Amino acid sequence: MHVSSTFPALLSFGLLASGLVVRDIAEDVDAETLNPKTIPQTIRRLGRGENKFKKQWKTAPASCTDLVHPSEQCIKDMQAQPHTNDVIAFSGGELKLDNNHKCSDTQFGQFQTAAWDALQLGSYMGAPDPKNYKDAVTWRTWMGPNYPDYSKRIVDNFNRVVDFEGRKKFDIYVTCSDPKNYCNIQKDGKNIGGYAYAVKGWFGYMYYYIAACAPFFTMDDLDTKINQIEKDLRNGNLNSATRAVWQKNIGQVFLHEMMHLDVVGQPHINDEHVDPDSAQNWAYGPNRTHMLARRALNQGGGAARASTNADSYAWLANSKLFYDITNYFPAPDNYKDKTRSSPADTPNMELDAWMLDFGAITEKTTDAELEERKNKILASMGGASEENKPLPKGKSLSIAMVTQVNSHSGGASLDARWHFYTTPLNRAVACDDKSPEVKELTPQGPSDPKSNFGGNHKELVWPGGSFKLDIEGAQCEYKSDGSNAGNLYCPGRVVGCKEDRLKATDQGLPQCGSSRVKFHPAVFCDF
Repeated sequence: MHVSSTFPALLSFGLLASGLVVRDIAEDVDAETLNPKTIPQTIRRLGRGENKFKKQWKTAPASCTDLVHPSEQCIKDMQAQPHTNDVIAFSGGELKLDNNHKCSDTQFGQFQTAAWDALQLGSYMGAPDPKNYKDAVTWRTWMGPNYPDYSKRIVDNFNRVVDFEGRKKFDIYVTCSDPKNYCNIQKDGKNIGGYAYAVKGWFGYMYYYIAACAPFFTMDDLDTKINQIEKDLRNGNLNSATRAVWQKNIGQVFLHEMMHLDVVGQPHINDEHVDPDSAQNWAYGPNRTHMLARRALNQGGGAARASTNADSYAWLANSKLFYDITNYFPAPDNYKDKTRSSPADTPNMELDAWMLDFGAITEKTTDAELEERKNKILASMGGASEENKPLPKGKSLSIAMVTQVNSHSGGASLDARWHFYTTPLNRAVACDDKSPEVKELTPQGPSDPKSNFGGNHKELVWPGGSFKLDIEGAQCEYKSDGSNAGNLYCPGRVVGCKEDRLKATDQGLPQCGSSRVKFHPAVFCDF
């Protein structure tokens, strides 16, 4: 039977008149059946106004060399910074940069847009209208059937996102520098989008510290996402308009992080598990967030816990906005127990730009505690952690020094860098090797692959330092003190490395396309 969009409201009115208990107007109707029958050629735009974050942000004081473990002097200097009254900031604080942030102008601009988009999403949320079918189905999908009992709490928390009370001692610091070298962490093939800490320092001063990784900066902003949906609709493609997973954006990710702030979430907003009695499956991404909302109330589901789950807020606000401007319901892929996919899908889209939230830390929180939190978070995301994936067998790590002479006005300079490769056993790697059997790895520090090697290939140095490497999902680390071939440390295994036969000579080195470039194998580690 076809159900018109007015039928649920009329049905509810009839039940009210008869004195019966009123059921949610969205309870029995499949929202997707009410999507437009004629595909629109344009969609409504937002009245956005000027981005009030489009100005230079302050940086942390010079005394703040480690924002995860700030010194007492750092906190004093933070508090001493004058407040810029004309800068809009969340909850009365300001958005600032780590003094070693390493953000490019482009990345800084993306942070500004992310903050503005998050503000737009938060300000878009008002109290749900029980007579508005879109409100009912959206709130029920992301918060659960008992959302009316918690709607005031939820709306108040959204309001605090856009509440600028300058008297509050709270700032948000962001960085692109990967201070803890976590940006190489993967889950189900997806690199982490960033990680965050709520730091409770001395004298009652608090701040939120967000370290963004490369996937964060690949996310579309709201305007780009809206334009893409409109383009897809014109081409007859409903995928991005009707599936929530395709609407994830940088502002939504930033809003998720904002919901963790103590000055926003009352009670405090966490990352909840779908099952309160299980250490597996965070309610993260549209599918698991929807699973939390629709879980039986007597089993820990519904709005009681969804209203303390950060991603439930992010998906509620995001879907509310896109549903209103497109008139297409953005369904989670498991809505009504169906399965939704398209040829354009990428693997594990739900984990695009996923974040590690470490929660509150104080001056007493140790690195060992933070490492334990990290491991628990990774282990509870469902499935085995990519960090603990075993090292594959039958291959080798090859390390080579590559030097290039660069001529310039007044002379020449030498660029010398260590390069890391995986190869089959007994397979020598060559300069610019394009063989599918050879894969170059990108080291993630903490040591810099750039070397001060002077260019005397008769006396090639050892690759001294510590280099984190992702070897087919195994999170490994090559270490050498600079006096020998070193070792490769992987989950549950230590591999001793050996000197390459070509290290001690400058003869017979692999030929490169230019006489200015020399490729000098130094070390190999067979595993």
